[in-house]
Amino acid sequence: MECIILMYGKGEHVIYNGLEICLVGETVRRNFDGMGEKEYITLYSAELKTTVYVPVGKCSEMLRPVLSKESLLRLIDMMPSAGSVDIDFSEAVKNGDHMAIVSIMSSIYNKSLDREKCGKHLLKADKRNFDAAKKLIDGEIALAFGIKEEEVEDFINERLAVNASSKNNAAM
Repeated sequence: MECIILMYGKGEHVIYNGLEICLVGETVRRNFDGMGEKEYITLYSAELKTTVYVPVGKCSEMLRPVLSKESLLRLIDMMPSAGSVDIDFSEAVKNGDHMAIVSIMSSIYNKSLDREKCGKHLLKADKRNFDAAKKLIDGEIALAFGIKEEEVEDFINERLAVNASSKNNAAM
């Protein structure tokens, strides 16, 4: 229990199972399996409108901190150069590898453009992975910068436009 209290305080936001932003609540004792009480940390998911109970001993596997503003800005700045990676989407999420997630998103987006030219739709698995990755990235950016998720795409585009303009001015 001590490591959880030190790592994540009540009222902090964390990423649960790699994809869900949750608010940390209390540490409680519950008997869910009929085998005796265990300690759990409670998480509140606004999107799922539910409380999640994570066994204290599993927190390091199931939770990670939300990225800082600085880390998110670095991630946005690297988006144009995101190459393809040879990693499974679920593995990237599990490892919290945001650059790999962005690279996978870029790859799926480019694949969707190619398929669209041929009159085909994106495969359901690719669409599901892209949507999950976008939700995660958009959610973390929205939380860190105090904006709505619907505003994240414009926020990213503005940041990239400023970076491109700065590079063009520096090249002159």
